[in-house]
Amino acid sequence: MKIPLNETLRYAGWRGQEPDAETLSALNRMCDSVLSTAEPRGVWAKFTLSDGKLKEAGYPLSGFDILRHLSGYDEVILMAVTLGLSIDRKSTALQRNSARDALIFDAAASAAVEAFADEFTEKISAEIGRPVGRRFSPGYGDFPLETQRDLAALLQTDKRIGLTVNREYNMIPLKSITALAPVGKNCGRTSLNKCADCPKTDCAFRTEKK
Repeated sequence: MKIPLNETLRYAGWRGQEPDAETLSALNRMCDSVLSTAEPRGVWAKFTLSDGKLKEAGYPLSGFDILRHLSGYDEVILMAVTLGLSIDRKSTALQRNSARDALIFDAAASAAVEAFADEFTEKISAEIGRPVGRRFSPGYGDFPLETQRDLAALLQTDKRIGLTVNREYNMIPLKSITALAPVGKNCGRTSLNKCADCPKTDCAFRTEKK
């Protein structure tokens, strides 16, 4: 797993000017710290998509945006990944000592879980021998955040990778992702902006258009 520095800077809210040498040093230290602390794990399952439902589970998907994202595909991957509780503990410890390091560590961990999710998606694609498209997570567009709890339950993430969802629908460990992705021809991800499917144009973390 590699952590892209540009993504770490984006999550840290860095815009415009090039980071100075001191900031770059902190970035590299915190990225190394995330890599040495993380315990990445993932779990997935393939479902038939029929009439807006995950057929095998009898689970209806809510929201126009997720159905649009999966439109044209009759199979989908449900996945969950996490960096583990050690990242949460390290982040808490850093907050007591250095606000800057804590901020950069958190940003690096956010970039890391996305990078791991990308790698995990590629692994799934290799295992099933078919392309797997871009992920779409609860909270994107009008895909309800509370869906997160149901998706985690379908995958039994609490037992399999130690991932739970609390009453506020936040995931524990914090650096975790649940998502659905289409399976099939013409659903590649490499040339497309990950933010393109989300209508929330005022998001602070949205990738700027080139």
